[in-house]
Amino acid sequence: MRYQVLRDKLQEYAGLPRVSGYEGEAAHRLADDLATFCDAVRIDRIGNVIGTINGTDESAPSLMIFAHMDTIGFLVSYLSPDGFLKLERQGGVPEKLVQGTPVWAGSEDGKWYPGVIGARAYQTMSEAERGKVDPLATLSLDVGAKSEKELHDMGIEVGCPVCYAPSFFDLGNDRVCGAYLDNAVGMVQLLELAKYFHENRPEVTLHLVGTVWEETNAKGAMIAARTAKTDLAICLLSPGCGDTPDLRGSSNVVMDGGPCVTVMNFHGKTLDGQVAHKGMLEHMKASAKKEGINLQRCILRGALSDSAYLQLEGEGIPVLDMGAPYRYAHSPKEMISLKDVDETTTVLKRFVKDLRADFSLNRF
Repeated sequence: MRYQVLRDKLQEYAGLPRVSGYEGEAAHRLADDLATFCDAVRIDRIGNVIGTINGTDESAPSLMIFAHMDTIGFLVSYLSPDGFLKLERQGGVPEKLVQGTPVWAGSEDGKWYPGVIGARAYQTMSEAERGKVDPLATLSLDVGAKSEKELHDMGIEVGCPVCYAPSFFDLGNDRVCGAYLDNAVGMVQLLELAKYFHENRPEVTLHLVGTVWEETNAKGAMIAARTAKTDLAICLLSPGCGDTPDLRGSSNVVMDGGPCVTVMNFHGKTLDGQVAHKGMLEHMKASAKKEGINLQRCILRGALSDSAYLQLEGEGIPVLDMGAPYRYAHSPKEMISLKDVDETTTVLKRFVKDLRADFSLNRF
């Protein structure tokens, strides 16, 4: 495979349990890996990982490139006398996909136990029930325990995290599929950038950041920006493809079409979102052109990223969201093209290399 090293690192990071609010294991792994290449690495109070590579020009702006470490998942909400568990969603879990799903249940001492979210037997359902989605509140997690005492002995208590069981496999055309590629892809790209700029020092000071809480409140990056004191920021977040049969016509984003920038996103319920900073968008377009890589664009309604809140920090931080497009978001089996991931990293390298002291932070 052309992208074997990239593929193997992605499998490693996708397999780290990191339900939103419980990102500790992933944070320490990312910090250790960044420490090989960065001038300084720290984990702030809320758990963001910040690796810094000092630039060669003190007058140049500082740039924060960040990817969220956390994932959607579940929290244990109830332990039954006969050893079953009830769950509450942590983040945007699609309830219609969870029945029969293999999971890992976390304990308070850091152990993980395999289990399955039980699916009601087909033979016991009426004709009408077979076409309906059973709400999560009616389902139970089975880890093989026979009693509540066994669950306590395992260290499983109310509030413990539960995640999709790790899975990762190869498909044709340099594509891979598995659980939690969102946003293991971004973390792997941070490492690729760290390695490159360790050997090719940029003019700007570069902060490579893994953030917490994106899946639950999208505000972890705000604190990271305060800690790093960055001037501008790029959010590494894979936009959804619009090329599957169910989504055709919803966007022009296709797999293997190259990296994609989010021109605008908007979350109607919270009235939050952001429009791409014009100067950053133009700089990204020029970077892609120099590398001979196609740059896709998308607009997302009903969704937002950490950038929506990070842009309000200080006097206002210019932001841009971009990433390699992926399919089947928030399902136990997401799909991405390694070619798109590699090309996204290549364009980002050029963006950073060409960033100078004369870059305007103003929107107009």
